Amino acid sequence: MNNFFYQALDFFRTSVKRIINRDSRKDLSDSVDATLVVFNNELMHIESGKTISVTEEYNVNDIAVASKQLLGSLVGQQLSIELLLPSGDFVATNHSLPQVSKSNLTSALQLQVESTHPSLGRPLAIAFDSSISSPESDTVVIWMEQELLDKLFDAFDGQGLFLACVKPRLLSLNAAENKNRFLEKDKINETLVVFERNVINSWKQVKKIDLEQKEFFDQWGQAIKSNDRDSIKVVNEINQFGSLSDKFATTGYNYFPTGALDIRKKAEKGRRVIFATCIFVMFLFLFSTPFIKQSFEYRSAAASLEANRVMSSDARQDQQAVVGFEDQWGAINDFPNQVINEALFTLQNVLRPERISSIEISEGLIKLQGSSADPQAILQKLEQDPLFTEVLFSRATSNTRYYIDLRLSSVNFEAYMVRYFPDS
Repeated sequence: MNNFFYQALDFFRTSVKRIINRDSRKDLSDSVDATLVVFNNELMHIESGKTISVTEEYNVNDIAVASKQLLGSLVGQQLSIELLLPSGDFVATNHSLPQVSKSNLTSALQLQVESTHPSLGRPLAIAFDSSISSPESDTVVIWMEQELLDKLFDAFDGQGLFLACVKPRLLSLNAAENKNRFLEKDKINETLVVFERNVINSWKQVKKIDLEQKEFFDQWGQAIKSNDRDSIKVVNEINQFGSLSDKFATTGYNYFPTGALDIRKKAEKGRRVIFATCIFVMFLFLFSTPFIKQSFEYRSAAASLEANRVMSSDARQDQQAVVGFEDQWGAINDFPNQVINEALFTLQNVLRPERISSIEISEGLIKLQGSSADPQAILQKLEQDPLFTEVLFSRATSNTRYYIDLRLSSVNFEAYMVRYFPDS
């Protein structure tokens, strides 16, 4: 019982830690079951390969409406959606980060927003992979406007859709090999990203309008040339995201709308309450187990006793008849036997050759009268015999005459009278 209790306690302790330490961001990433990608003026549902046109003007409400139309009958299934946005909506910077927790690094980077992006003046969301962060190597940090992120969530929510996370569309591509290079080209931007096992090693981008200037064009060409042009995979069509995407690729670069995090935290709070209630009930059950066991044992013993009572009813009736007979005839059957014959033979042996003049036996008391030259010797002999007790001279001796009273040791008339005649 003790081993089971401690095992249960360890299990609950582990479960509590797992519930308390759950990561809302990881839960949102894991919950994604529909992925949408925006490319130029098209929106595609990667899982089904279906596409729909959107306005060329980048409008969050139009994207939300198109998403609802694209998902169609799936909308009622409470889908958790990941939206892949154009890489041009994001900005990359390099930072030397110490090896501390990602939450602390995020807070530290947020404090540096004004110095990192001095001309922006708006809140930014941050994404980066902290697994390789160290003072010796730079970590690529990707930034996007928090306002855009929250507007997208509100627009999707207005259409009855749940936007779990947002990510640059290039970061959805499978980059699990040792080194991958992707060049994304759309109507507005070109973005070159170099991955090392799903972690960004380099992020460079340029607006196409800037490539009309020779200096920018030459610099961009040099950047592409330095990364082995032949190994670069060019992504310039929306269908390529369907064939190259990996749902579980680079989840460390996901952005999570404030509304989605709030909903997840509320759900987690509800789960914690339910879990705490279950823990309380389980502990209550464990602590009450001995009492429950005793209750079952008591019920079992009571049932067994009742069964034995039924089975022994005839024997109890016979017993009552015997007790009644004893109560009725006990005064006669239990009348004390005064063993008169044995007492007389014993007196004869003790008193010989002396003579007695009278003997009286009543209720175990024997009164003797006689004469003897040595009455004291007679008294001593009677005291030494185990058949007699309370031997004494009842009167003073006169010359040779004596009066001796004694009782039979085996006869108890007082107990007999108390038992059968207590009022006498």
